[in-house]
Amino acid sequence: MHNRSIDIVIPTCRLNEKALLGIIHLPPPPGFKVNIYIISDNPGAIVPGSISHLHDTGKITLQVNSKNLGASAARNAGIRAGNSKWILLLDDDVHPEQNLLLVYAKAIQQNENAPGFAGVTFFPEPFNAVTKALHIHGVTSSFLLPLNNASVIWSPTANIMLNREKIDNALFDESLATAEDIDFLVRNSLRLNERYISLPEAVVHHSWWNNGKIQTKRMFDYGAGAGRLANKELIRKYTYIDFTNTPETILLLLLLYPLALMAGVGYIITGLLIIIPLSEYITNWLRAIIKGKTYSARIAFHLLWIKNCYESGFLYSTIRDLSLRGFARRIEMGFNKPHPGSFRLNRWKIIKLAVISILSLLILWRRT
Repeated sequence: MHNRSIDIVIPTCRLNEKALLGIIHLPPPPGFKVNIYIISDNPGAIVPGSISHLHDTGKITLQVNSKNLGASAARNAGIRAGNSKWILLLDDDVHPEQNLLLVYAKAIQQNENAPGFAGVTFFPEPFNAVTKALHIHGVTSSFLLPLNNASVIWSPTANIMLNREKIDNALFDESLATAEDIDFLVRNSLRLNERYISLPEAVVHHSWWNNGKIQTKRMFDYGAGAGRLANKELIRKYTYIDFTNTPETILLLLLLYPLALMAGVGYIITGLLIIIPLSEYITNWLRAIIKGKTYSARIAFHLLWIKNCYESGFLYSTIRDLSLRGFARRIEMGFNKPHPGSFRLNRWKIIKLAVISILSLLILWRRT
């Protein structure tokens, strides 16, 4: 294992020539050897001629999987292909600053025993209702964690460097389609009782997913991944029971509906099935106003959509895995201490509960 050597591991399905060449041609740090491993997880993808040529001449290593195995398996293959002490994980759609490797190399020289270093991934300014909602909701906030924290327990694998000597040999859990980065990095950090050192100067830029189009599947998959993550033994200690969210509440109401009809109070369930989504929308509209400084009803809708797609994915995962203990369970994503307190309130939950109460009283008043 070479202490002054860096393996760059890039899993890819797209084989985006421009993005990959931007990473491949980064200036190497003086005194460091840089190896690049591109793992194509799409056997049907056409390999650009320039990438193929670089592989043939030994400048990079390109491995094409015989079938789609997922990002976790692709990263694991890239990690196992190399033997450098330092592993830089990058996404295939990031555009790094030219000094990226120089910044990481300097950090290595200053702290050779660090478990790793977390870089920053910037997204462009929001430009439409979808991207503004993603920004307000905080979907991209985890990519900026190293900006405001001296160290982190996890950071997205779009831009993070790991010390091979300190990684868990199990690597990424290949059964997880999403949230595998949280699982691996938190598991690694807790095992070592060390955190990754933040490097705000190690910067890459990430474009908006699908050019800013609605992110239904992505958010649902994020939620489903978090649902599976919550059931893992190590992560379970950092979960807590909370008030039911909108999808969970609607599911409970639907299950109660036949009993309510038999009891002659079906109108109560019907009213709540209208009130709950309406209060969710009103809360997100207020969130757009207060946090996003916009009165846009469209942005409010996308805030509602992002949140409920994620929560529906979490609920789907809970039902699919027949995990009753996963119902109304949340992960404390800061992983600050085990067994966090339950039923946490914040201003948005308080606002939503107030709106539900007001609307319920209005319906009861009109009924009487």
